[in-house]
Amino acid sequence: MVSTRPLGDESTISEEQHPELPELRLVLPPQWVLSEDALEAVSDLNELFRIEVDQDGALVLTLPPGNWFELVGGEFYLALRLWADYEAGDRVFGSNGFYQLPDGNQRAPDVSWISAERRAGIADEERGVWQAVPDFVIEVRSWNDKLTDQQAKLEMWLRNGVRLGWLVDPRRQQLWIYRPEAEPVRLERPDFLSDEAVLPGFAMDFARVWPAA
Repeated sequence: MVSTRPLGDESTISEEQHPELPELRLVLPPQWVLSEDALEAVSDLNELFRIEVDQDGALVLTLPPGNWFELVGGEFYLALRLWADYEAGDRVFGSNGFYQLPDGNQRAPDVSWISAERRAGIADEERGVWQAVPDFVIEVRSWNDKLTDQQAKLEMWLRNGVRLGWLVDPRRQQLWIYRPEAEPVRLERPDFLSDEAVLPGFAMDFARVWPAA
């Protein structure tokens, strides 16, 4: 059971204090081969940034979300971790769960769930980026994130085979639901949310996600 004690209220901080920043793309020379070891080394040397790779092989750099947004992501992770069937082989990841996607993207959603069926053949101890597509992803929009960048990222997940995506904006208390071959649906401060088609038996309590009223 997820506790309903609200997180700290960040809604009093003005958006002018935290301007939205576009994702930065660093295009590499075509002769450069960016191996998993090289990507890990670059990430270790540039800890200020979160580094992913897009379908063209460019590095995508974003700033860390900040403590409050990490806490929000942690609430989703905890709820999914308690629901997932780990004995059957399900796995839930936070923002360090990287996936090598069919179109060449190497991406890490803020939270993801991958079913036993989709991770078949991948051992937990397998090093590096998993060549698999998660069933469900959650992206948490932080102060730094442009909405259009986040929306494009959700569309990218769907194109690669994700079955369900949530884009959560804690500061505006909004949530977008993304499903394949359907228009995104925006909800205003939902209290509970479930999806029996993809997440049977799971219901998210948003009491700890939204700022205190």
